[in-house]
Amino acid sequence: MSLIRLLILSLFLFSIFGCGYSFVLDKGSYAIKVSLDPSHNQTVLREAGMILDSNLETALDSMGMLSSKGSEHTLQCTLVSTSKQITTSSSLSSDDRYRLNISVSAILMDTQGKKVWSSTFTDDGTYSEGGQPEDALDEACLKVSNQIARAIASLSL
Repeated sequence: MSLIRLLILSLFLFSIFGCGYSFVLDKGSYAIKVSLDPSHNQTVLREAGMILDSNLETALDSMGMLSSKGSEHTLQCTLVSTSKQITTSSSLSSDDRYRLNISVSAILMDTQGKKVWSSTFTDDGTYSEGGQPEDALDEACLKVSNQIARAIASLSL
């Protein structure tokens, strides 16, 4: 292959791989704008409500759905229950891991306080032996928050 053809081929490949196109969510594409009420925590985990709120804000904002107070819809979430279970290890030399399961009730209300949608979401996070259930709370709340945001985005209200 001649040097000129090699240069042309390499420039062609650089132009293809250097293309700046990618998939980006359009933040204004969702019709549902949601304001977030502080979450209620009915569990023994101390800061579960604040961690859930932080993850909900991030998930809703990343999808362009978070709005200030007084918007058309308000989301109220309650951390209903938690449970933990051991995830056994097959090796005696490694520590056991534990799974924290959380259950969150989500209610979407309109400006008059009328419930327009509700659902319960469950997911889990893991933590190491010797740790506390709170160590898995951020992971579990992140998963549940993403589920809630996707569910609200799919609604047609």
